[in-house]
Amino acid sequence: MPHSRGPPGRGRGMTGARLPSLELGPEWAMLELLCPGRLRGERRDMFLQLLRAGIDEGQLVEQAMRHRMLPMLAYVMADEEIAGCVLHQLRGELVGVLLANRRRNATLARVAATLCSGLRAAGIRVAVTKGVALEQTIYGGHGCRKMMDVDLMIHPRHRADVRRLMTEAGFVNGIYEWREDRIRPLPKRTLAMYRLSPDHLPHFLKLDADGAGAIAVDVACSVTWSASEQQLDQDEALAELVDIPALGGEVELPTLNPAYQFLFTALHLYREAWFQESVERGKDMLYKFADLLRLWSRYSADLLATLPGVIERYNLPALLGWVLTHTDRIFGTTMAADLKLPTVSEEQLAGARGLGGVELTWTGSMRERLHSRDRMALFTRCSTSAATY
Repeated sequence: MPHSRGPPGRGRGMTGARLPSLELGPEWAMLELLCPGRLRGERRDMFLQLLRAGIDEGQLVEQAMRHRMLPMLAYVMADEEIAGCVLHQLRGELVGVLLANRRRNATLARVAATLCSGLRAAGIRVAVTKGVALEQTIYGGHGCRKMMDVDLMIHPRHRADVRRLMTEAGFVNGIYEWREDRIRPLPKRTLAMYRLSPDHLPHFLKLDADGAGAIAVDVACSVTWSASEQQLDQDEALAELVDIPALGGEVELPTLNPAYQFLFTALHLYREAWFQESVERGKDMLYKFADLLRLWSRYSADLLATLPGVIERYNLPALLGWVLTHTDRIFGTTMAADLKLPTVSEEQLAGARGLGGVELTWTGSMRERLHSRDRMALFTRCSTSAATY
């Protein structure tokens, strides 16, 4: 059936996000409708309207897969009225994806809890970040947040101790070969890269006891990255941790406080959307902007009270302004303005950093860029000395 392309939505929900326009097609609008949280009110009405008008289900699934939102899409099948509008076979496959993701997320949460308990017993302050933390705090623990690994944050002074303790726990630095179900050693070139960029330890891997691949653990030692001019105090970042229950109270996980959780999420997204190497690997995904939207929706009062001082102290307005302005333009929110961040120029918003430090620029909006299957086709070398961060 033909796409239904009505006028842009104007309503706003509790998150402050507006209903998406249909300029990129109803399938993309449906993904954006999932970003603020559980479908309710006007967002649910619009989602149902688009389904009933007729969509390209293959395109919807493809876009959801590219942005790691397939479990999020599957979760809406809990709504019987929505599920009734979806092809029976597709509905079954989506539910299978959700259940498999719930099982994987539970495994990663248990691994994270065990590792954090061991590290804390050794006197090492550690926090879970990204998916393991966000699944519990802003995604409701329903299994709809896709996770690839366990993300931890430590102070760099504990790097050697963490390596030792991870080795004792049976983890090795390596690359998982899924065809052979084995872990091979990291190439020397990769190890050299980690030595030059000590903001992360090399990934730790361990084969899953259930034969479901490998458990990967990514340990960060910085809120930003080694080459960044902005280096935040890790003692401050890890000073006030918040323990959150996971898996229905089965385990507890130490997380960063809301200000640093938001900052780390935003700055990590900046890194993956600004640098060519990350963009080429498709790291700039819609669900990462959804993470920021949901964090803001849940913690905005706290963030408005605590973030400005941190932003000023560490000279973060340009980096944070870039990420939040793009996020605001996708969802119609006002995070950058609410934090009183300086306006980011259009030239800066369209900037990027290429290989070897080459300055790049790209065309279109961030929505159009995320929608594109070939991101790098939008990028060109700067003809002028555009400001970069």
